[in-house]
Amino acid sequence: MDKKNIYVHYVHMITESVATSRANMSALLKQVQAGEIVVVLDHGTPVARIEAVSEWQEEGYALMAKSLVKSGDLLPKKKSLDDSFFDLPMSDDQDGSVLKALLEERREGR
Repeated sequence: MDKKNIYVHYVHMITESVATSRANMSALLKQVQAGEIVVVLDHGTPVARIEAVSEWQEEGYALMAKSLVKSGDLLPKKKSLDDSFFDLPMSDDQDGSVLKALLEERREGR
């Protein structure tokens, strides 16, 4: 993994391109769990920051998730994804048919 390490306000961060982070998400998440902060760059411009969730944030997210499940906007968690899930190859949807189907379902309210 090609990494650039930068220091911003005395906080160590790892920077990764969008393509590299997509290909190595599982490894990046392990680094985040170990306390690293990852900044994702799109053509050199920061577009996302991935960092560990603190305990109080985790409680807030759990409450938010409960509320979203109750309102029907989020399906309840059935089982955890194995880390190997993120190593699976992405589909090659050249014509965008998956996106078209999802947008059609959204329009129809399904």
